[in-house]
Amino acid sequence: MFLRAGGNGVSRRQHLPQLVGLGVAAVVLVGGTLGPPVGGVDGTVRTVLAVFAATLVLWITKPVPYAVSSVLCVALLHALGTVPTFADAASGFASTLVFFFVVLLLVGRSVANVDLDDWVAARLVAARDTPRRSVRRLSVMVLLLAFVLPSGLARGVTFMPIIDRINASFGAPADSQFRRLAYYVIGHLNPVASLALMTGGSMAVATAELVNASVRPLTWVEWALYMAPPTVLLFACCTVLGALYYNVSGEVPTGASTGTDADSEADDPTLRALGRDQRLVLGGLGGAIVMWVVGSFVGIPTLVPAVLIVVLFSLPGVGVLDASDVRAINWGIVFLVGAMLSLLDVMRTVGAFDLVVEAFGVVVPPGAPDAVVVAAVFAVAVLVRGTFSSVSASFVVLFPVVLEGLSTTGVTPLYVSFGLTTILMAATFLPFNNPAVLVAYDRGPLDATDVFRLGLLTLAVAVVVVVLSWTVYWPFVDSVVTI
Repeated sequence: MFLRAGGNGVSRRQHLPQLVGLGVAAVVLVGGTLGPPVGGVDGTVRTVLAVFAATLVLWITKPVPYAVSSVLCVALLHALGTVPTFADAASGFASTLVFFFVVLLLVGRSVANVDLDDWVAARLVAARDTPRRSVRRLSVMVLLLAFVLPSGLARGVTFMPIIDRINASFGAPADSQFRRLAYYVIGHLNPVASLALMTGGSMAVATAELVNASVRPLTWVEWALYMAPPTVLLFACCTVLGALYYNVSGEVPTGASTGTDADSEADDPTLRALGRDQRLVLGGLGGAIVMWVVGSFVGIPTLVPAVLIVVLFSLPGVGVLDASDVRAINWGIVFLVGAMLSLLDVMRTVGAFDLVVEAFGVVVPPGAPDAVVVAAVFAVAVLVRGTFSSVSASFVVLFPVVLEGLSTTGVTPLYVSFGLTTILMAATFLPFNNPAVLVAYDRGPLDATDVFRLGLLTLAVAVVVVVLSWTVYWPFVDSVVTI
């Protein structure tokens, strides 16, 4: 039935990569569990690594949805006897990270449900200016919206029609330099803005929770102190370099519409005063931010404020969130995170990470400077990142491996965490590497070559920002701040 879906040869060719991935995963699993011992590796360790490798192939090639492959992973861990109970095999689903993902996705839907994101974005159209100044305003709006809408994809979709309206008001063609730069901002750079706050998006949440579990407790305020300035610097530098690359004009284009004759903006509901539901959501988010700040000093768990505002938005008479929003959550990525955390627990229990450390010792020359080791490990991580369509999924997979691999060096684990999340978020070379970039590529003027070049530009700037932060800014924060 799988081959016949679509009923023609084109469909078969489309499914070929998925079928190959399914076959490779099966071979890896069977070979790892039933094949002869390799290098004296313990049988249980070999089985766990086989399940990990097979699951990784399924996640990359996606012959089945993330949720299905994740459930299969947990079932295999239990069925193959790597853990004594099913609860041990599914231990990752009890992590705070899984629940944080769910409530954060619901918070994002609450903002979109009341059109608060549209209201913010429409301020761009309300004050037309030169293309260059419009890009600056767009950049500021994207950064501000990242504080209340924890979804890069949702922010991107929100700004696309706004950008198109501004471009039309300039009388510019669909492939104008302004529109290309603007789609770079909402495609490549918009997800980067999510790193400014611990609650800015799935990548930030994943990083924070894994740091809490593997490195040290990290508060909401600490995250903002460590990550907000580097994130803003990365965003601003890339925007400036992008403007130079596309040579966006600083003059009002000939034939541009004035603020009143472009369209009847007075009748646009997005330009009116905030409505009741919008004020409620904005107030709830403001209250949550206050609780996150206060909680950093008095010990309130980061999950609690997010849960409280989700409950508030779901109450009778409020109705900002309902059952349809719960059904619309991307449960695939939630299951992937739970399964990966379960795998990590089992790998740690059976000692599989010892092999990871040994493998790094073989790849990296003995006695190499820490900077060389970190650069080599991050380079490999970027290459692996290129095979994933979800940056948070790639981070959840790569983070524990990188952390264990660098455990024998003198580098600071916290800096490794921040550096890796920044580098992986910037490493977008293909449209499918990030949903926000894919949508911008599909609806905007950028082609695959543009995506690749702009991805290289973003990664290069990210490397410079990480190096500066690692050597200057993060040590400065360590020396002057104690939460």
